[in-house]
Amino acid sequence: MYCNKYNILRMNHLFKFSILSFVLLLFLGCDEEKEPIPSYLHIKKFTLTTNPTQGANTQDITDAKVFANGIEVGTFELPATIPIFAEGNVEITIFPSIKETGSAYNRKYYKPYIAFIDTLNLKQLRIDSIQPKTAYKNNAKFDWLLDFENTGSSLVKYGLNNTTDSLKVIPTNLPGVNQPFLNSNYCGRISIDSPSVFENFEVATIASYNVPKLGSDVYVEMDFKSNANFQVGIFTDDGSIISRNPVFYAFPTNDVWKKIYINLKPETGDLTSTTTIRVFFGVYKDLSNPDLKPLVYVDNLKLVYVP
Repeated sequence: MYCNKYNILRMNHLFKFSILSFVLLLFLGCDEEKEPIPSYLHIKKFTLTTNPTQGANTQDITDAKVFANGIEVGTFELPATIPIFAEGNVEITIFPSIKETGSAYNRKYYKPYIAFIDTLNLKQLRIDSIQPKTAYKNNAKFDWLLDFENTGSSLVKYGLNNTTDSLKVIPTNLPGVNQPFLNSNYCGRISIDSPSVFENFEVATIASYNVPKLGSDVYVEMDFKSNANFQVGIFTDDGSIISRNPVFYAFPTNDVWKKIYINLKPETGDLTSTTTIRVFFGVYKDLSNPDLKPLVYVDNLKLVYVP
C-alpha cells in the first residue's frame, strides 16, 4: 500500500487524538467514582485466660493481625484504631501476635493462642471498640511448667558452673522483687555474689523432653527481671553426645519485669526424632563490669508448643 508523507502525518494526528480522548474519558469516569468511606475499629489490648494446667496468665501480646470477612486488613500495634472498608454485619478475626524472642523485627502470630472472632455491626465513619480475648488452644502441649508456688524447683545446677551460688526460691514480697503478678507468692532468683570476675552459674531442667522437630515452633515462655545479661539455651542429647546450644541472650531490664517468648526452633528444628532437650539458664560475671553482682529473677516458666 502506498502512503505519502501527508497521509502518515494525518494518521499520527488521529492516533494521538484517539489516545487523548481515551485518557480524558478515563479521567472523567474516575472522577465520577465515589471514594470508599470506611468504618473504624478501635482494638484494645488482648486479655489472656488460662487454667491451672497452663500456668499463669502473664502475656505480652503486642500486635493484632486483623481480618474483615476473611480479607486481611493488616497487622497493627495495640491499642490501635484502624479503618475497615466494610459496613453492616462484618466478621472480625484477630490473631494475637508477639515480638518473638523479644525482637521488634520479628512480630508474628503466636500459634499456641487462639484467634479472637466476633461479628460486629459496623457503620461508616463510626468508631466501634472491641476488647479481644484469647486463651491457649486445646491442643497446646505444656511439657514443662514452673511457677515456684510449691516452693520447689524443677531446675538443678548443671553445665558451666564454678560458683557455689545457686538458684533460690524466694517470696515475692521481699524488698527489690517488686513482682506485678496477681496470686504469685514465690519466684526464682539466680545470683552471683562472689567478687571473682570469672564466676559462671547455669541451671537446667531436671527432666529431658522430646519436642517436635522438622522446623516446628517450640517456645520457652518466661517472666524475668535482670540487672545483667543472661542466657537461655538447650542441652541436646542424641544418646551418644550431649551438646550445649545457646539460643537467646537477655539484656538488663532496668528493674522492670518483662515477658518473653523464646523460639527454640533454630536449635531444635534439625534434630533427630529421638534427640531430647533440657532447657538451661545461665548467669555470668561481666568482665567489663567486675563490680556488678548479677541478679536475675525468673517466674512462670513454660515449655509449650502446638503438635
